[in-house]
Amino acid sequence: MNGTRGYLEIIKKLAQNMRLERFVANDDSGPTRERISTPGYGGTILIVAALMLFLYRKNLQSVNLLFIILAVLWLSVRLLSKTSLFTKREIDLRAPSRKRYAKLLSLLILGFVISILVSATLFVNLSQQVGGEAGTYDSPNYGGESFQNLIPTSISSENSTFFSSLGDYMVDDSQRSPKTVLPTKQFVLEPLVSDEISVTWFGHSTLLIRSQNVTILTDPIFGEQNTDPLFFGPTPFSFEHRYALNNLPPIDYVLISHDHYDHLDMATIKDLKDSKFYVPLGVKSHLLRWGLAEENIQEFDWYEETEISDHLDIAFTPAQHFSGRSLFDGDATLWGSWVINLNNQSLFFSGDSGYTEEFVEIGERYGPFDIAFLESGQYNLAWQDIHMFPAEVVQAGIDLNASTILPIHNSKYELSLHPWKEPLEEVSAEGERRNLSVATPMIGETFILGDSIPNDAWWTNVSDGTPSLLKENFLVGMMIPPLAIVGILWIFTGRLSHPINEINESASKLDCEE
Repeated sequence: MNGTRGYLEIIKKLAQNMRLERFVANDDSGPTRERISTPGYGGTILIVAALMLFLYRKNLQSVNLLFIILAVLWLSVRLLSKTSLFTKREIDLRAPSRKRYAKLLSLLILGFVISILVSATLFVNLSQQVGGEAGTYDSPNYGGESFQNLIPTSISSENSTFFSSLGDYMVDDSQRSPKTVLPTKQFVLEPLVSDEISVTWFGHSTLLIRSQNVTILTDPIFGEQNTDPLFFGPTPFSFEHRYALNNLPPIDYVLISHDHYDHLDMATIKDLKDSKFYVPLGVKSHLLRWGLAEENIQEFDWYEETEISDHLDIAFTPAQHFSGRSLFDGDATLWGSWVINLNNQSLFFSGDSGYTEEFVEIGERYGPFDIAFLESGQYNLAWQDIHMFPAEVVQAGIDLNASTILPIHNSKYELSLHPWKEPLEEVSAEGERRNLSVATPMIGETFILGDSIPNDAWWTNVSDGTPSLLKENFLVGMMIPPLAIVGILWIFTGRLSHPINEINESASKLDCEE
């Protein structure tokens, strides 16, 4: 009898270790045990951990994020189930029905949707970041409600579906952004003589063009902020050197290509309020809302020109793109490219554009160009009509009759799926193949137009970083199947609780018999 009782006590202890129990008061029969969790939770946690580790090693962190969101939702529903919400027809409050769980989940989702809609409405109506409200324009490029490209252009491509693009974005790629600090050059204000023109690239589409008497900035973005006013946008890559407006000489003129957040930054624009701005039709409304003086802003339609001085004249030329700063102002402002004639040298700044045969027309009207700053980065099959692929960049340079091209719109933000250095690599290779000079200065490096063009492959010296132990280690990968198996066994053993309960009752009866 003692041996049987001892055996049952051991099993009883094991059962209690596998199951969390607590004592609650019972007026009729004294304290009784109430189970507050099940042994399956531990097994579920192991299985989920193994699955998340597997997905992490397969570059599917976005799926892991989805799991985390679902876990937060589940936990929130569980916490709400402890309240009195939707309990009117519940029989047992300790065991909420599926119908009540569904109501609680619906309440959470509805609250989330309402908060997003309210936040978006408040942002659009109250935030200065969105800018002003553009009007209507008597322009051949204005279609009554919005501006249009010279040929009908879709933002999305027929070669890619929404779901295929979503799937591509869900797969992480460690090459899309540098894992170490990018090597850059400290900006130095070099003295200029005679009619010399210097060029300094600060990453993405920000260029400083300078002569002895003139300083020009294109699409200026400075600072460490995201590319949009909320926290969703990507942050700038880490640079070896930092650049700020107070490091530059006073800026005389600012050229804006379009009003997207990665080209028109409110904070930078406000800091440049004393400069003269040349902008596409409609963009003036943004600048006015940000406090700039109207006399410092001049708007342009495509192929409109102005002579600023005896040494400088500019023209606003077409691009194939789109515009907008919120969900409700798509194409309300114009977009385009700029031709700059300074000290009898011709420069072309593309802004953002897909490849278009209009480059030939621009080259015939204003070329040849001593240099063309052409967007090369953030391309994808899903939007191939509004951003250029590397081979198209070189073709655009040839169409423009440019002596040298400088690929811009790269090396600062992760906005697409290609490796961050791919635009520089492929444009350089294609330029060499087609006998077109390609300038690749380091960020912050200044060179003199007409002198030796910097073309070092500086990006090859950027380390890919140290692989994560969890992602690359062989032993970590070997641990995933055992973790999942242990989790399954743990859940399975939890379902054997009924026999253990019977053993517990038998042990209690033996106590009574003695």
